Amino acid sequence: MSKALERLSVVFPDLEQQIVGKSVIDFGCGYGYQLVALARKGAQRVIGIEVDERSLAEARAKVSEYGLQDKIEIESELRPEFQADIIVSQNSFEHFLNADEILAQMAHCLSPGGKIYVTFAPPWYAPWGAHMAFFCRIPWVHLLFPERSVMEVRALFRCDGAKTYRDAGLARMSVSEFERITRRSGLTPSYTQYDCVKGLGFLGHIPKARELFINRVSAVLVRPTE
Repeated sequence: MSKALERLSVVFPDLEQQIVGKSVIDFGCGYGYQLVALARKGAQRVIGIEVDERSLAEARAKVSEYGLQDKIEIESELRPEFQADIIVSQNSFEHFLNADEILAQMAHCLSPGGKIYVTFAPPWYAPWGAHMAFFCRIPWVHLLFPERSVMEVRALFRCDGAKTYRDAGLARMSVSEFERITRRSGLTPSYTQYDCVKGLGFLGHIPKARELFINRVSAVLVRPTE
C-alpha cells in the first residue's frame, strides 16, 4: 500500500500535502489501493469512481479490509451532488470516449478554487499509444498498420470481441486533443508537464513531431473562484 501513491507523488510532489483534511475524488479508482492510501495520508473524505464491476467489488473489499468505510465511499458514476476539493485522475484520461462530458462532470463537482490532478500515459501518438505492447513490441504499430489488421491480431490474445480501438476502450487521446478539451472546460491549467521518450524533454517542444515522443501528459486544472 505504501507505493499506491508513488506515481502521483513523482508527478505531483505537493499532492500528499494538498489532500490533508480535504475531500478527494479518485476518478477511476481501480482496485482501491489508491483510495486507501489517500485516506491514510490524511484526506478527510475519499470518493472512488469505478465503472468496471470487478474492480468495483475488489475496491470495496479493500476498503473493508482496512476498516475505512467511514472515510471512503465507492460508486460506479460521478453524481452531481458529490463535491470535492481535489479530484485525481491517473491513467484514465486516454480511455474517456466522451472526455469533454467527463471533464465537465468533474468541474461541476469541484469546489471553487479546487484542483483536478490529471496524469495519463501513453497519449495516442506515442510509441505505445495503442496499448498493444502485451502482444506486439513494434512501436507506433497503430500508425504503421491498419486498425483492422492490428485488431485482428489482438483478437488472438483478448476475447472481448473488440473490432476497433474504440471498442477496446481507447479514445485516441492525443496531446493536442487533451489541450483542446481542457481549454473548452473553463478550467485553468496551473501546471503542465510532458514527459518524453528517453527523458529527451526538448522533443516535446518540436511542433508536430512532439506528438510522437511525448510519453506522459500531466496537468493540474483549477476551477476559478468566480
